Amino acid sequence: MAKRYKEYEDIEKEFYFYIGLLSDRFAKMEVLVRDMLGAFISDDDVLNAYLFEKNSLDANIKLIKTINVKYDYEKKILAEILNEVSYIKSERNSFIHGIWSEPIAKDNDIIIHCINPKMKFEKEPNGKRWSFGHGKSVRLTYIKKLVSKIEDIMVSQKAFIERLRNFDLEFWIPKG
Repeated sequence: MAKRYKEYEDIEKEFYFYIGLLSDRFAKMEVLVRDMLGAFISDDDVLNAYLFEKNSLDANIKLIKTINVKYDYEKKILAEILNEVSYIKSERNSFIHGIWSEPIAKDNDIIIHCINPKMKFEKEPNGKRWSFGHGKSVRLTYIKKLVSKIEDIMVSQKAFIERLRNFDLEFWIPKG
């Protein structure tokens, strides 16, 4: 049976707070990618949400890159934002789908082991095998840094969207 809030230790509360915050920031960053794509397409937020809501993050990133081949709009800035989002995405999957151990205090930090429940195919010197339960230990300070990094990415995303919405792409003539 799950513990009640008052039964959790302070280190557990802090860890679960930051995991929840990280999850929230991941979701907001992903929606902003969809909004970036939408800003290339239409001023209608409802239409954009409808068109792209079922796309994966990878699909929306690919569409943004494809569309921007035509416009070549802030190519370097856009590439930096999308590269950062892609890096965070790789971390996101283990955090969101991982199974977390109880947090423990160690070395002036909180350490948590995250197990990935998905099967993994591994080549070994003696052959090949499937395994599951692989994972990694994570420090709470790292999770806090990820939250901060995502918040920085979101600021860049919002600024990019604002500039793009105020720019008339129909009359844009790319340099080159």
